[in-house]
Amino acid sequence: MIKLHRQFAISDIHGCVNTFKKLVLDEIKLSKTDTLYLLGDYINKGPDSKGVIDFIFELKSGGFDLHCLRGNHEQYLIDGLMYSWEEIAFLNRGGLETLESFDAKTIQHIPEMYLNFIQALPYYIELENYLLIHAGLNFDLADPFKDDFSMLNIRKMEVDLAKIGEKKIIHGHVPTAYPDIENSLNFKSNHISIDAGCVYQHIHALNHLVALEIQSMKLYIQLNID
Repeated sequence: MIKLHRQFAISDIHGCVNTFKKLVLDEIKLSKTDTLYLLGDYINKGPDSKGVIDFIFELKSGGFDLHCLRGNHEQYLIDGLMYSWEEIAFLNRGGLETLESFDAKTIQHIPEMYLNFIQALPYYIELENYLLIHAGLNFDLADPFKDDFSMLNIRKMEVDLAKIGEKKIIHGHVPTAYPDIENSLNFKSNHISIDAGCVYQHIHALNHLVALEIQSMKLYIQLNID
């Protein structure tokens, strides 16, 4: 029996490795005929950022088809490597938990293999009908792909389909209650946030990690168990 090639997107894991594993292994039951796209923010705020990246490495080394994008929290770490004052900003944005997961005193003490992974992350991936990106695009520009900052940080956008080849956008970054994500799928919005606010356990409407099966627009939902 030939297995179908499915494509999934997950975003904003934020150190919640047990929830991430549960969603991938038990809910979507990822197989090696599938493709998994991760849209950034693997680190900061949650309890085990190192564990999240280790699981990504484990899937890759196990032969799974996995593609990872950069999020604003990865960029905070990259900026902190370059400028001492940016490391303080990184720590204030959940980076302290990240350092604790690596048993590292500073960003510079994080092992090189993890830093190399983070620094090599691209900003977006183009599929046939969709554009995958962490936050979105600045459509006020003639070429919205020139604005790296907006790709990682923008929160509101009016999508100009003509500027992106008539593709719809799948993104994270903006925490959204999963019933509202389902509504955006039903109304066939031009951009869909799949950040269900997993790390925000204190906010009842959030506190979930979701995976979107891109072809069917089916949503898989996992309560935070970290």
